[in-house]
Formats: sequence, C-alpha cells, structure tokens
Amino acid sequence: MLFNKVRLQHLLSIAEHAHFGRAAAALNISQPALSKSIKSLETDLGFQLLERSRKGTALTVFGELVVRHGALLIQAQSELLRELHLLSDLEIGSLRVALGPYPSVISGYEAAGKVLALYPKLKVSLRVGCWKEVARLVLDREADIGVAELSLVSDDSRFVTELVGQHQGRFLCRPGHPLLGKGAVPMSALFDFPWINTRLPKRCTADFPREPTAAGSFDPRTGEFVPSTEFDTPIQLAKLISNTDAVTFSSLGLVEAELKAGLLVPIPGIALTGNYGFIYLQNRPLSPATLTYMKAIRCVEKAYCLREQRLEKKYQALLQVPDGNQQ
Repeated sequence: MLFNKVRLQHLLSIAEHAHFGRAAAALNISQPALSKSIKSLETDLGFQLLERSRKGTALTVFGELVVRHGALLIQAQSELLRELHLLSDLEIGSLRVALGPYPSVISGYEAAGKVLALYPKLKVSLRVGCWKEVARLVLDREADIGVAELSLVSDDSRFVTELVGQHQGRFLCRPGHPLLGKGAVPMSALFDFPWINTRLPKRCTADFPREPTAAGSFDPRTGEFVPSTEFDTPIQLAKLISNTDAVTFSSLGLVEAELKAGLLVPIPGIALTGNYGFIYLQNRPLSPATLTYMKAIRCVEKAYCLREQRLEKKYQALLQVPDGNQQ
C-alpha cells in the first residue's frame, strides 16, 4: 500500500507539534520508532518530507503536500472501512444518534430501547442537543443519523431529511395562573409572563414581538427565540413552574401524568406545531442498525400520535377556541 494510515498519522502529528519528541509523546510511542516510521514513509514515496534543525522540525514542500492530503486520505479510508463493516451482522454493529430535545423524549429513547431489546450486543450512542448541534454532529460524521427540527437543514443539499414528527404543542401553566378562567388567551398575552422552554426556531416566531419581553428575546446571531429560562430537555416541567407565573410548552403526550394529577393546565387558545425528522448525509450509506432504528422511530411516533389525538380530544373543552383565535 502506497499510503500507510499509521505513518500518515505520525506525519500529521509531527506537523502539528513541529517537534519529534513532542509528537512521539502525543502518539505514545518512542522517538526512535517515530523516526523509523517517517523514514519508511519517505522511502515509500521517494521524497524527503521533513527537515530538522536546532529550532525544531519543519515540513518540506513535499511534506506540506502530503499533510494537506493526508487527513482526507485517512478519512476516506475510514469511510471505506465503515461501509465494508456495514455488511457485517447487525449483532456486532454500532449506532450513533444525535437527538433534538423533543424527539429525544417523544420517540428517540424508546426507539433505542426497542432496538437494544432485539440486538443487545449493539453498541449505541445517544447524544442530545439543539437542532444546530444535531446537524453539526451528522455533518462531522460523529452521528450516523440525527432526529431534530428540520427547518435549519431542509434546504441544505448536503443532507437528506424525512419528516417523522409533527405534533401539536400547547402552552401550559400551573393551576390558578392569572391567564386561566378568561376563555381563549391571545398569543400577545403570553409575552407578559416568563417562559421556561427550549429555544424556538424562526419558523415558529414570525409573529413574536421583536423587542425583549418578559417571555424572552431573540438571539441576534441565529434569529432564534430564547426564552427567559432556557433548558435542553423537556422534563420535570410541572416542578419547574409550580411556584411561579411562568409558562412552558409541550406536546400533551409528554405531560399526560401531570395533566391527570392537576399539576399542569393547558392554556386555551394557543398551539404551535412541532416539525422534526431524520437528518443524514447525502450519498452516505445507512447501516443496518440505523435503518432498524429509523423503523423503530416510525413505530413509536405512530403510537404517540394516537395517544396525542386521544389527549387533545380529552381536553378539548379546555383547548377549544373560536375560529381565528388559534395561533
């Protein structure tokens, strides 16, 4: 083989540290072993790659060219090996998933549990972050697939997207909140109270006031709405707002127990729609484990939608508003 992956990694380390001793320490090998590796690489290529001096070690023009392409060659080799391993038995494969806040608790974790029940030896990694972080993890190949808000990446040709979760979200408050008992609540009234929630994407916020309010403000860099209290994952919502006049936001299915116990009350007149789905790289084959996980997500989402419809019907009297008042 013309390019040996280990020798290329050795050269890249020397380029980074500009010193054989420091590079050898970072690689956890001896300096003579590193020198021998670089000499073998130079012999294979037929060019001198490094120049030593009292000031340290520098790349020759040939070394600079090899370093420039070396990282890409290593990544390409890793991708080739990955695709070959995709043909392996699913029992010994791996699954790396990046999840947005709401899909993580609606279907992401449950779907992973279903897959692990079938394939207990499968190595699974689940990471939760905002939709931007999910897209970055997929793009950097740190996740095989993402499940998150789609509006950020739907027009990006580097990704393939598929809608899987479209849920009715409701604003919620504690019993006895000042907004309750007045019929349908206009969206504008919510901005007089603190919000406890995840960030909201631009597609949901076209009618929000541009100036800061008690509810929160816009991030000038991203255009996202940042609530006055921001969290990463929608859990323990009743405990968060139980002693405050803050409001929060959730699909009814996530707070079914709290609604039943009377710890949370839906605010009538207002609804927003969730819009998340699969995100993966264009032209990158999906592993059997990933395809199995996607199938499990679709199954969990289908069951969740039926539960959500049942809850919407159950609380219809509280949620129903005259035509034109729903946001």
